Amino acid sequence: MNLTVSPQIKILALVGLLAAVGLAASMLVLGGSSKKTVTSAVSTPAVHTRVKTPVTPVKPAKTHRAVHPAVKPATKTHRATTTHHKAKVKPKGFHGYKVYAQLPLALQWQLAHHKVVVVSFYNPSSEVDAISVAEAHAGATDAGAGFLLVSVLDNKVAGILTALLPGGGLLPDPGVFVYRAPGNVALRLDGFADRAAVAQAATNAMSGETGPAASAAGTP
Repeated sequence: MNLTVSPQIKILALVGLLAAVGLAASMLVLGGSSKKTVTSAVSTPAVHTRVKTPVTPVKPAKTHRAVHPAVKPATKTHRATTTHHKAKVKPKGFHGYKVYAQLPLALQWQLAHHKVVVVSFYNPSSEVDAISVAEAHAGATDAGAGFLLVSVLDNKVAGILTALLPGGGLLPDPGVFVYRAPGNVALRLDGFADRAAVAQAATNAMSGETGPAASAAGTP
């Protein structure tokens, strides 16, 4: 059975075929271009290049050292020359009482601090003299007077006091001399004297009383 196709149908079929081919071709072109675009976008990563800025090294600033002028030594001070005049010997801790310079230093020191000083003479080899010394010390303390213990065998102290006695007398052993500043013997007690007797003698010497044995030890 032969089918006859009219020329119009052939033309329509040809046009449809061409349209289909064109559509397929356009699809292929678009598909290929998109794949290429994606492929290129994926396969070609963006390369970021860092632009290095030139760094100029900074030289440290020069520090200027302060130049200090040399310090000249201070001018020499002229020491004032002072002339020391020899004065009378005064005991250490002198409080104002005048003291005879020829007295022993130990007695000078006591007289410089006390207006009245009880001097107890004793012999170190005598046991009885020890009791006399204790009584003399207690009496001086009661009267508020100074006290000095002198051995009759000590030439440095007893020898000087013996030489100052009038008429070449000797020191009592035991005995008590009550000195009043500046160094005069106000009262003298020969032999043993108890505490009350020594205190009374020192009190009388403070009030200006002198005994029969009073004598000047020297001149100021």
